[in-house]
Amino acid sequence: MKFLLLIHNNLEALKGFTEQQLVEMSGGREHVAGLARDLMATGELVSVLALNEPGEEKDVELVAGTPVISDRPFLETKEYLAGAMVLHCASVERALELAALIPLAQFRRVQLREIRLDQDDFLAELG
Repeated sequence: MKFLLLIHNNLEALKGFTEQQLVEMSGGREHVAGLARDLMATGELVSVLALNEPGEEKDVELVAGTPVISDRPFLETKEYLAGAMVLHCASVERALELAALIPLAQFRRVQLREIRLDQDDFLAELG
């Protein structure tokens, strides 16, 4: 089973902390790197993605068949998607265990969702 672990951020909640303080609150770089290496070695950690903070994103929308690209201001929101991880686990219970191990879960909201279709499944369906 594959899962997408979405990591949310709230700049307001983290205001006042330096990047170094956030790293230390996560257990330190060595701890985070060791956990990632261990999970990659077991095959349970498939991918890690870190996204830039909001402000540079673009919207692409088809209007009458023509792509319209917009960088207009989006709705003001305190919380945003900061990154994601793809997990490959034997069960949802194991995926939840791993989600709780993620150091960022201490001060950021994480959300676990099962992946219904990945690239291999998608290509197989196309034949």
